[in-house]
Amino acid sequence: MRNRKRNKSTVAMFLMMSLLMSISLPFFLQSPQSTVQLVEMKQEPASSYMNNHARTILSEVTGIESARILPFDFSVPEQAPNPENFTHEDGKVYYSDGTIEVVCWKEHEVFDARSYSDVCLADVKIRHASQFRRQWANGDYNSKGYQFPSNIFSATNGVVGMSADFYKHRKYGVIVQYGNLICDKRGRCPLDVLVIDYNGNFHIWNDSELSEHIAKNGADDIMLSFTFGPAIVQNGQVVDYTHYRHQALGELFFPQSRAAIGQLGELHYLLCVTTDPGASVIRFAKYMQEKGCETVYNLDGGQSGTLLVEGKTYNRIAYSGIERPMSDIIYFASAE
Repeated sequence: MRNRKRNKSTVAMFLMMSLLMSISLPFFLQSPQSTVQLVEMKQEPASSYMNNHARTILSEVTGIESARILPFDFSVPEQAPNPENFTHEDGKVYYSDGTIEVVCWKEHEVFDARSYSDVCLADVKIRHASQFRRQWANGDYNSKGYQFPSNIFSATNGVVGMSADFYKHRKYGVIVQYGNLICDKRGRCPLDVLVIDYNGNFHIWNDSELSEHIAKNGADDIMLSFTFGPAIVQNGQVVDYTHYRHQALGELFFPQSRAAIGQLGELHYLLCVTTDPGASVIRFAKYMQEKGCETVYNLDGGQSGTLLVEGKTYNRIAYSGIERPMSDIIYFASAE
């Protein structure tokens, strides 16, 4: 009798695992798209917990490596990166665990006869889109104060990070944080907005079109959005320079220290910050394209441009060498 009960339990467990795998497999097979698509993966803390618990069971029974879904409301802090997982070799910094792989390195790039720069890069691969995070100065987007990027980063358990769009420096933009619309103000000039969906894929929207989309459909299909821009690479091609004429930010046509984030593939990203004198955004776009990026979005550069790893700045800060207090950063966390 006991053996029959055990057999029934085993069959029930097998059916549950099969169902979970059939649900989760399509998520990991998504590929980058050129336009925003509606998604239905808005997770509440309770459902995140159940997902994590189910993944743990799968890992124990089948040997599949477990990766947690990090709560989008930050109700549970990320696990701190294991210091033993950081290694240094040939001037590069490496971090690797079962859910994230990072390589940071520096290059000396001659952009043209008058423009050269030290370039700091971080290649980041993650297991789940929830590992792509944003953090505010003093932990709250309503906070009136600014902080150095390294201080914002130290308040997280991030493995690697970078300065973001300094959203408080402007009075306009379309800013979404995990389905919550924070700011929806437009200026006289149209702006590109980087929209990241719940599969971790990059999309570029015009701010007016995005605002209309949110007014009609809500922001539930948007994991994160950033307004600085412009988009400089789309569908693997450098964006035509005439597009930049309508962008209000960034001193685009002259050599400047630059910062950008690009998508290389599924859950695979490239963070890049240059030192002064830097490059024009056109030449910088070509450089990021040559690195294999499908989509690249220009972020706040100059003295704002900061790459962060092992709890400190990785690049030499442009101009003064001193960090600029900012309102927000991007970072990537482990999901072990």
